[in-house]
Amino acid sequence: MRPFTLPRLRFYQLLIPAAVIAMIVGVACGGASSPSTADTSAAPTAPPAAPAAVGATATPLPTQAPPAAEVTGEDRRLVVLTESFGNEVWDPKYESGDKHVWHFPLHSHLITTDDELNYTKDGLATDWSVSEDGNSISWTLREDAVFHNGDPVTPEDAAWYLRYIQDDGARSVVRIRIWRLVAADEPNEAYEGDNTAREKEGHARVTGPNEITMTFVRPTLNFLADVSEVGGGTAGSVMSKSYFESLGTDDQARSDGLIANPNPGAAGPFDLVNFVSGTQIVYEKRDEHFILEKRPYPFDTLEINLVSEAATRKAALLSGEADISPIDVDSREELEAAGLQYRFGPESTVIWINAWNCSADAPQNLGHDQSRQQDDQGAYIGDPVGNPLMCQDKRIRHALDYAIDKEAIQELVGGPDIFHIAGTAAAAPSGIGYRNDGTLDPFPFDPVKARELFVEAGYNVPEVNTDALTAPAVTGLQDPVMPGGGDEWNVWTWEAGATVPKMLQIVEFVCDDWSTYLGLNCKVNVGEEAAIKDRQYGGEIPGQYLVRSNEHSYDTGSKLIGRFGDPAGSYISYDPLVEPLVATAVSSTSPEAQEENYYQALRQAHDGHWDFAPGYLDAPYAISARIDDWRPRALRPSPSALWTIRWSQ
Repeated sequence: MRPFTLPRLRFYQLLIPAAVIAMIVGVACGGASSPSTADTSAAPTAPPAAPAAVGATATPLPTQAPPAAEVTGEDRRLVVLTESFGNEVWDPKYESGDKHVWHFPLHSHLITTDDELNYTKDGLATDWSVSEDGNSISWTLREDAVFHNGDPVTPEDAAWYLRYIQDDGARSVVRIRIWRLVAADEPNEAYEGDNTAREKEGHARVTGPNEITMTFVRPTLNFLADVSEVGGGTAGSVMSKSYFESLGTDDQARSDGLIANPNPGAAGPFDLVNFVSGTQIVYEKRDEHFILEKRPYPFDTLEINLVSEAATRKAALLSGEADISPIDVDSREELEAAGLQYRFGPESTVIWINAWNCSADAPQNLGHDQSRQQDDQGAYIGDPVGNPLMCQDKRIRHALDYAIDKEAIQELVGGPDIFHIAGTAAAAPSGIGYRNDGTLDPFPFDPVKARELFVEAGYNVPEVNTDALTAPAVTGLQDPVMPGGGDEWNVWTWEAGATVPKMLQIVEFVCDDWSTYLGLNCKVNVGEEAAIKDRQYGGEIPGQYLVRSNEHSYDTGSKLIGRFGDPAGSYISYDPLVEPLVATAVSSTSPEAQEENYYQALRQAHDGHWDFAPGYLDAPYAISARIDDWRPRALRPSPSALWTIRWSQ
């Protein structure tokens, strides 16, 4: 066995990823150094239940044909490059960012999915059901799953794990949102406030032989997606309770111990054998794991190297030191001439345009430029102060979308095969409720319509003389009101990395269109991702737009609730018209009802246009000449479905 190296990283630390110089040189000039080696091992009655039919058909995964005998995976090493590891936290409760998909090889999920994103019965759960009232979900656990230290995966572990990660101390806003909805032995109000060390007792429990049940205060069937492989993290994995509790006497010590070595308490198809912060993750395939019959990963070692610089990733591909890397399409001709191929991750990244709390119904600021006054306990008092935000007017929000030349963005990033002018900021074609009829797609580029809406809302527009439009100025009305005061329409963004290699140019295109056609003195502000998010959600820049990358979702229920459907704290703009529709959607108990109800909720959110998108990208990856084929999954922001790799002869 290989020596195991896991530097300690406290859960509240967030990494700004950067490759270490030695590693960069090693990859570009001859590969990263190989890791060293060492040993890493170390009931109440269920509610009445009916078969669950939501999300997709629950069927076994088809068995994948093995590679040809002469191209086996024995002793093979797959080398993948990435531009980020997320926040590098191995305690699932505190993971953050879409790059925690690099933790997936370490874990198994309760619910697996097939190539069409149907839920399947080949994960940690072999079956599941939903109670008659829709408030409870039960899972039957498989009997042959074991943790990496050899202990069996028990329902007690699974119930504890669901309680542990779903609480108000989690890093993920989705987990906190779920925590508010889970039912407990005491009324939920008893758990509000400064009590992040407490778990809600009772909401996840053992309810029969190899069965666990989770109960909510109202139907929350979008949770099936959260614990499946289409979810955004490891909420659906199970961690060993006894191993976690052996790491210390309190949550901080235990979390630190888990970050130091998460391997013994995990139950996935790969052992974590090496981790160097900001540099490298190395996994080795376990010989006897239940998923390998269906997914015969054709390699024994998975090496993931963090290389933030695109030029270094490209050099590693050309030198043969890497097998898969995100890479922009500008290099496609050169790389294909060198014998490499391109593959694209479908619907992986959406260009998300949003402003915080434009709605007059938003509890934080009622759509005004300044927050309301607060008392000593933080409760709002009195009437809103400050000026109404321009984006409170739906005509303004629609005009901003009509004014963006989507085809120019499409051409910038590689054409229609890569950038698709379709979908909303939440919904993509593979997601639940999407309809291919244009009703959930970006508004067409129509500067005339954009200007008409601006004038109708009472604002001047400038003279225009472009290839798209020649039009006189409209004056005598009021000039646009810049949120935050001053004379600049501030737009915020950050570098998106390899998933959107021309993010800053995209934002400049949007800003230029808003200036040209609507007369907004648009300024692009580039900063660090976490800092900008903190400013927005902290209420410092209400009404000021972010133009950023974001991942799409298969089940958009959580996004719709979190963005628009939570009267206590929607993090974009609460919309009382969306709230009942999304509540109905996440209560749907048949595929037909689910598709229709999700469509209606998405349609209302799209009409409200509190956020919107010019389109989405298929993430481009280059693959080495050693690989003949690879089929990444839809809706994944990083390389996925690595079991579909087929080596060249």
